[in-house]
Amino acid sequence: MGAMREPTMHVSAKGDKTWKVRFRLAGRQSSETFRRQADARRFSKWLGTYGVEESLRLLAESRGASAGDHTVASWCTEHVDSLTGVTSGTTSRYRSYIANDLGALGELPLTAVEPGAVGRWVRELETAGASGKTIKNKHGFVSAAMTAAVKRGLIPSNPCRGTRLPRTVVEPMVFLTHDEYTRFLGCFTSTWRPFVEVLFATGLRWGEITALHVGDVDLEHGTITVTRAWKEADEGRVLGPPKSKRSQRTIALAPETVEVLAPFVGRRPADAFLFVNARDEPVKPQTFHDNVWQPAVRLANGEPGQRSGPKAKRVARRLDDHGKPIEPLDPPLGKRPRVHDARHTCASWLLGAGIPINYVQAHLGHESITTTVDRYGHVMPAARAAVSAALSQALTASRPTILPDEPAQLEA
Repeated sequence: MGAMREPTMHVSAKGDKTWKVRFRLAGRQSSETFRRQADARRFSKWLGTYGVEESLRLLAESRGASAGDHTVASWCTEHVDSLTGVTSGTTSRYRSYIANDLGALGELPLTAVEPGAVGRWVRELETAGASGKTIKNKHGFVSAAMTAAVKRGLIPSNPCRGTRLPRTVVEPMVFLTHDEYTRFLGCFTSTWRPFVEVLFATGLRWGEITALHVGDVDLEHGTITVTRAWKEADEGRVLGPPKSKRSQRTIALAPETVEVLAPFVGRRPADAFLFVNARDEPVKPQTFHDNVWQPAVRLANGEPGQRSGPKAKRVARRLDDHGKPIEPLDPPLGKRPRVHDARHTCASWLLGAGIPINYVQAHLGHESITTTVDRYGHVMPAARAAVSAALSQALTASRPTILPDEPAQLEA
C-alpha cells in the first residue's frame, strides 16, 4: 500500500509526550495521536499494509478492546502453549512463525481479523520469496489457531478459511540409472563412498541413516532395523522415533551392501553410531551437503569440485583411492541429484525390477501406499506394459472384422 509513515513526537507544556501519525483521508490531511510510541508505530505499519480506511477500522477495534483481549500473535502463543502430543521441535517451529513471520497480521486484534488481512499476509510471504509449501505450513498453523479461537468463543468464524494459497512448485525427482550411479559414486572419496553406497542401496531417509547404531545391522541375516531418527527440538537435534509407525521397520540388504557394511560393524559397541565424521560424531546434514555431496555433484557434471567465486566455501581437494585428484566427468552426468534423490533412485530400481509396490512401500517406510503410488507410480515399466497388454486384448476382442471389398465389376 505504501511506505510506513514515521510517527512524530510532540511534547506538551507539562512535558507529556505523545506521538502523531499523519495521513490523508478523502483528500484531506488527518492524523491520529497516541500516548505510546509502540502504538503509533503499529498504526503506521497498518497504514502501509492495509490502507487508511481499514487501518482506522482496526484502530477502533483495538481501542475498544479490553486489556485482556488478544492480538493474533498473543493468541497464537497461547494456542502453542496449550498444544499436546507434539514434539518440542514442532512447538519451536511454531514459535519461530510467531516471532518472525506474522508481520502486521500478528499485531491485529484477534477480533478484527478478516479474510482480506489473511490474504495480504499470504501475499507478503510470497513476495518475500517463501515457497508454496512453506506458505501452506505457516497458513495452516495460523488457521489451526483461529479454529481453536472459534471453539473458545473468541471469534465467530475462521478468517483463514478459503484463502487461496500459491501453488507449490515441486522440484522434479532425479533418478539415476545403474550406470549413472556408478559414475556418480566415483566422484566421492573413499572415506565417504561407503556411506553413499548404503544411502542409495537402502533408500533410508537422511534422519534415519545418520541415526543408525552398529547394533541395528544384522550382517548374518542381511538386514537393517530402523527404530530411531533425528528430530529438530528446542535444544537442537535429538533422537526420537521415526516419521511414522510404518517407518519403524526391518529392511533387507543386498549381499554387496552387507559387504560394504562389515568393516563399519566389526567389533564396535552396539550403541555406537554406524556412520560418524572425522570427530567421531554423527554426520551433520549441512556439513555433508556442503563438503561432500555438492562437490561430487559438480565433479559429476564436468565442473571443478570447488565452487568458484570469492564467497564460495572452500572444500578439500577430492582424491581417489590412489591419492590422485578426482577429475570432472567427461562426458558429464547431466543430472544434479539431491541427497533425497538417493531414496527416489532406490525406489525406481526396485519398481523397475518388478518388485510389487506394497513391498516397496514397506521398504521405504511409507505410512500409506497412496504415498508410494503417487510418488513413484510413473516409474513402473511392468505396470505400464501390463496396462498396454490388457487394453490391447480388450480392443482386439471388440474390434469388428472388416472383410475386403469385392473387386468392382466393369460394365461391358
